[in-house]
Amino acid sequence: MQIFQVTTMILQPRLLTWFFSTLLLTQLMMASTAAAESTVKVSTTPIFPQIPLGQARKDFQVLLRVEAPTAAVRPEARVPIDVVAVLDVSGSMNDPAAVPPERRPTTSRLDLLKTAAKFMVAKLEDGDRLSIVAFNDRPVKELSSGLLYMSADGRRKAMKSVDQLEARGGTALVPAFEEAVKVLDGRVGDGRNRLGFIVLLTDGEDTSGFTLSERRREVIRGALGRYPVHTLGLGRAHDPEVLLYLAQESHGTYSFVDDDNIGEVAGALAVCLGGLSTVAAVDTRVVLKADELNGVRIDRVDSGGHDNSVSCGGASCEISVGVLYAGEAKHFVVHLHVPAAAPSSSSSSTDSGHYCDGIGACDRYYHHRDEQRLLAVGYSYRDHPSSRVITVQAHGVFVKRSPSPAVLDGGWQAPVPVPSPVVLQHIVRLELLEVVAGVVHGELITDDRARAADVLQLKWEEFRACHQFWGGGLDLMSGLEKEVGGMVSSLRAGVAAYVYAWVSSHQMQRATSIGSPEKAVVEFLTPAMRLVLEEARKLPLWQAGTTAATTNVQHVGSGVDEFEMVEWRLEVWSKVKQQLMSFQEQTAVDEEQQHLAAVFQEASLEAIDRAMHRDIYLAAVYASKLRRCHSSGATN
Repeated sequence: MQIFQVTTMILQPRLLTWFFSTLLLTQLMMASTAAAESTVKVSTTPIFPQIPLGQARKDFQVLLRVEAPTAAVRPEARVPIDVVAVLDVSGSMNDPAAVPPERRPTTSRLDLLKTAAKFMVAKLEDGDRLSIVAFNDRPVKELSSGLLYMSADGRRKAMKSVDQLEARGGTALVPAFEEAVKVLDGRVGDGRNRLGFIVLLTDGEDTSGFTLSERRREVIRGALGRYPVHTLGLGRAHDPEVLLYLAQESHGTYSFVDDDNIGEVAGALAVCLGGLSTVAAVDTRVVLKADELNGVRIDRVDSGGHDNSVSCGGASCEISVGVLYAGEAKHFVVHLHVPAAAPSSSSSSTDSGHYCDGIGACDRYYHHRDEQRLLAVGYSYRDHPSSRVITVQAHGVFVKRSPSPAVLDGGWQAPVPVPSPVVLQHIVRLELLEVVAGVVHGELITDDRARAADVLQLKWEEFRACHQFWGGGLDLMSGLEKEVGGMVSSLRAGVAAYVYAWVSSHQMQRATSIGSPEKAVVEFLTPAMRLVLEEARKLPLWQAGTTAATTNVQHVGSGVDEFEMVEWRLEVWSKVKQQLMSFQEQTAVDEEQQHLAAVFQEASLEAIDRAMHRDIYLAAVYASKLRRCHSSGATN
């Protein structure tokens, strides 16, 4: 027995050492994996993998892909945001809204807007801040709020502001937008280092005398350049031209829900929130440098709504990508001029006819043999607006400069190179975007939409005929046929919003609600957008059915506000998280204890978040049943 006790005493420190060593190694491996997964990546794909030596390419396309990490690995790595929700409370918001049968209690557009606004309050993280700017024929300050931290108290105040919204008066978009800019410009201290966004929801045309004159554009362009504006139009009566302009000039997005899908306002907002709440990188820029020694030149870059500048006669180019959401990928097409190349004079007789660009050893055992560098690729970004700039030198663009098939030995004819299907797909989409955007910016779309539909149909048929022999032939066009057909039909029905939203989505390569969130471009949906959209589809009926007349009113016999239970639980869980963090700060003395406390804290916070979400959901369900029970009792 004594021997066993002594052996146990000897083994315990070794076991503890092994345990903590394994734990530390696991943490280091996870940190290494997390670091690799939390970096922005840039890759390139040339249209052809090789160019014969004696041939030149006046328009050689290279696909540039900028990819954000799939998700924020650590909660503290997430970028906190400030959102100003600009909400239309004009008289038209009292109009009845056609909604699905299960949401019949919600009868007005204002009710739908309140549902969407409360969903936003619920989905923003604790570190985020939200301000509500209500407007009709002027900003309604008594119905608005300053920037509120999304703590339990902040959410309660934001919910109260939403509950108090009442619809009356006209629609003054520009004064409301200017008020939102003042809120973000007025931030002090560290608040100015936070990302700021404006989300604008409206159902009508501006009645404040705002016109898109050049003078007026210049006045507001400076404000638009500071904060992305994401606009959402409700129904058919809103002005898509103004909303698209605000989105384009600020590098935001324009979405809309049509009259048939007016009940999906929360879903349309969910797509936007899924991106804003998962910012993975900011100030992202890509710099390309052509291989001037070999005569390579950058002619232009198709970048949609992202700014790019080609300088020094095509020697270099910079693309401003800006903010990247987690799981997001952007694609750009770079057009190069590649001159013909001559075989290297230094090649041996056995290697006669091969190319050497002088970058590396022209040896058959090195990858530089027969290859020519076209572009050097570098990029930079920040994890956070106040963090240091991360600069990366990516792998350059190389193509094989093989001998012409006519000089190959044995009379063997090399196969004709096949263009990359992926590159072709993005070339076609970006070129079609240019065609549709030309129709959007033309006068016909505002003066004669039926005629604009005919013009778009004609341009599409010409476009399809021009590209029918591109690799996959008409199969390459099949995915776009339905989208263009939908835009043409919408224009013929007198509705231009579908075309505007399609252009906005493809220019920024981001998902938007195109008449309905269900019609968002699938390849632009990030994992977070899908998740938040799915949650919006499952909104409890008690939230969708809350109206201005019944909100914050105690039901007969209940004695309990329907939101009081949820708010109380939010406050309790917030206190639990704060107490956990303060307790661990007090107990952690040395460095080792601090490390273990940090590991425990991260795991504990994740567990608390899961439990909190479950508890809040059950509380919401219980409150819903309780309200229906008392409502039924009062009716009986």
